[in-house]
Amino acid sequence: MRHTCAHRLLWTLLFAASFFLPVHVLWYHYAPAWYPIRSYINGLPFSYLFVIPAFFPSPFARVWLYLYYIIFLIPAICSGMHLWFFQTTISPHSFFAIFDTSFAEAKEFVFSQTSLSALLYLTMLILVPLIPLRRLLNIRLGFGRCEKYCIGALAVMTLTIAGIFGSYRFVRDNQAWSMFTSVMAYRHISHSLSAYMEQNRNLTIPGVVDVWENAPRTLVVAIGESSNRHHWGLYGYFRPTTPRLEGLRSELIVFSDAISAYANTTLSVSTALSCARGSGEAEVPLINVFKQAGFETLWISNQSTIDSFNSIVQRVSGADQCIYLNRGGDQGYSHAYDERLLPVLKECINKVSQSNKRVIFLHMMGSHVNYASRVPDAFRIFTSKRDIEPRPWRQGKAMEYINDYDNSIAYTDTVLADIIDFLQTVPDTAFLYFSDHGEEVFDTLPQHGHVHKLRSRHYLDIPFFMWLSPGYRHLAGAERVSRWEAACDRPFMNDIAAFIITELGGISLPGDTHAAKNPLSDLYHPAPRRPYGVNYDERYAGDRGLNEPVS
Repeated sequence: MRHTCAHRLLWTLLFAASFFLPVHVLWYHYAPAWYPIRSYINGLPFSYLFVIPAFFPSPFARVWLYLYYIIFLIPAICSGMHLWFFQTTISPHSFFAIFDTSFAEAKEFVFSQTSLSALLYLTMLILVPLIPLRRLLNIRLGFGRCEKYCIGALAVMTLTIAGIFGSYRFVRDNQAWSMFTSVMAYRHISHSLSAYMEQNRNLTIPGVVDVWENAPRTLVVAIGESSNRHHWGLYGYFRPTTPRLEGLRSELIVFSDAISAYANTTLSVSTALSCARGSGEAEVPLINVFKQAGFETLWISNQSTIDSFNSIVQRVSGADQCIYLNRGGDQGYSHAYDERLLPVLKECINKVSQSNKRVIFLHMMGSHVNYASRVPDAFRIFTSKRDIEPRPWRQGKAMEYINDYDNSIAYTDTVLADIIDFLQTVPDTAFLYFSDHGEEVFDTLPQHGHVHKLRSRHYLDIPFFMWLSPGYRHLAGAERVSRWEAACDRPFMNDIAAFIITELGGISLPGDTHAAKNPLSDLYHPAPRRPYGVNYDERYAGDRGLNEPVS
């Protein structure tokens, strides 16, 4: 049978495109949005670039087709089955989970997850590329004008798309390259984490004192994600997004003027979990300070095992126990609901503590984009667009994003209230919640999300509140609690959260420098807040910047 040049080019393109097609189809099933489709299209040129040797003279071309099949099938199976098991794509986070799992645990997991549907999907991953491969192997593989034309067409197409979208996206979205870079990133991060732990595991602040003299207590600190307080009913939002916390309002100490120092999770959380020894001196992980005071320390995270610069993991690496619940990869569209934190928290608290003093940190997924992925179906409360005030920039899907975001806040309200309900059964407990940063959701800009600069106050305005059990109030004393309640209108940034957390835990840090940075202290001296070098208090005095569009 005679095959035309176009026929051979077509089957070669189908062959290269077939490996990750089942992966992205499944991804779209889990997250029906444009992103899985765009990612698939962006990743095609990388696959096409490496299929060019299939047009070289035979028998090299034939050998290359077999090698190509084996080389690309491995990441296709890994990415596909990872997506099947975890409902999210593979990333460096995945390899922390893989390499931190024993053989027995891995075997138990595989057997528990194996099903007929999983085997059928695995078979599909293997067989789909075989169809075009078989057709190609039946074509006479020469090296004439046709093959040269095909090589030129593939090269031009690859370079054109790379020029349009940029080389970073061109390789980043290909699952084969993503898996390779994920392994390399894991190795680098693992090495840097080991070096950090070696240097800083014993870093301390001299003079730390437990002012309550080892009295039993449990402090739980929840760190939210992308939560804008202006979408909280607790802070006056027009929708009842936080009804359960509002029901607890008389028991809460709600801070009205807290902002984030950064519109970025890594920088915000890592600074919030650090204490400076003094001006210009090394940052001491907050975990280390609590361990100095004799506390058992736990870190329970529903976010990834690593972050952009590995900073958060470094800050908490010295904890007595680190538990990561989100063992998948790319968390943007994963359905990692925060309700999974509560059973683990209960299990940890119900265990006997040797010191009878515990601080437990919870890192939540909160309102991390994609907002709709943060909310179980039962919590899709806000669906109407009629109650949203119309603005010129609230067009098309903007209303859907606002509804999805408000639903994520309502879900967070339920999770936090459930945690407090449980802590009410635990003697001598305190609970603190704050968000890493805020989020712009078509409030003053025609966009949703946040960027690493100050374009909107909604990037930075965060909820920040405390809850104390009756036993904890007695432990702290009426005078101290009254001082805390009197501080609720003081302005501060969450880069000083460590001083609030230590104060709440009954830990005294040496010198007046720390007290001057602590809003709960009588010695607090509020300095101008300058996130990104901008005087926030001048730019956004009062209600300025809340409603008017930002240029």
